Amino acid sequence: MVCDTLCDRCDLSTRLESLKIASVISNEALNALTLDAARLRKALTDATSFLPTYDQRQYEQFLKSMEQSLEELRSASAPKPKFTFKRRAREPLATTAQHAAAVPAPHEEPVRVFVQALEAQSSYHLSLSGYSHKYLSWSSLPPSLSSTSDLSISDLSNCIVNLLATPSTASVGRSTSGEIRTFTALHIRNLVDTVLILPPINGSALIHDLKHCTIVLGCHQFRMHTSSVVNIYLSIASNPIIEHCSAIQFSQYPDAFQLDVPATSSTWAVQDFSHIRPTPSPNWSKLPDDKKREDWSVDEQYGDADVDAVLPRFLPQSKLS
Repeated sequence: MVCDTLCDRCDLSTRLESLKIASVISNEALNALTLDAARLRKALTDATSFLPTYDQRQYEQFLKSMEQSLEELRSASAPKPKFTFKRRAREPLATTAQHAAAVPAPHEEPVRVFVQALEAQSSYHLSLSGYSHKYLSWSSLPPSLSSTSDLSISDLSNCIVNLLATPSTASVGRSTSGEIRTFTALHIRNLVDTVLILPPINGSALIHDLKHCTIVLGCHQFRMHTSSVVNIYLSIASNPIIEHCSAIQFSQYPDAFQLDVPATSSTWAVQDFSHIRPTPSPNWSKLPDDKKREDWSVDEQYGDADVDAVLPRFLPQSKLS
């Protein structure tokens, strides 16, 4: 959803700028842009329960600036009143100072500066989307000028995503300046029969709509929505949160990777927002020791042709009902 909102934001910015430079402002285009801005505001309202506070502020400021600009454009495009001869009492002429004060100062368009800043920020957003039956690694990501970025993973089926550095991927796991790339936030949506093996990130992981998947991840905040039959090997210092989920199993981040992951409590305290009761939640459990995966030998030697043969080793044993 956040990835979609980023795309919507950039689209609205482009359309707004087009209206500003147009010689004639189309009421149809103005109304359509106003409607889409209202939809984006509703999406922001719906996402406040899980969207990070910083992102909420960014979107809120962007929308306020856009709504102000739309109102100004609407006022500028409104038809001028027709001229009619009408007698009225003569008013005293305004002084030069009074006239100057009555003329509004040119609008400095603060929204333009803000939109440019947001668009620059979005250039640090990497995306991995729309694959099926593929092995995906660092080389599957687009090049990045920045060593830090957000990462979105969406619309994958029957894939293995391995973003841990290996000898074959060490060079591509760096920015164009040669710095090691790290992720500040992770957004995952709409995955089926897919394995994610990810490095620790410094921020939050927001996850939606996963079915029959396995995730290996270290993060500072973890929140999952509307997902089922998912095994999660997690390292986290805070309590993971799930909502509208079922058949979720948690385990520790695998020792085999020996990475610098955040400290993890030995006692799982998953918060299920769909089960606000004193009784244990039926929607999640601890992954039994005999079900844990010990061998994580997943690398590019398999290739796309072998992904389907390898996947069953890492996916949850229980299938979707």
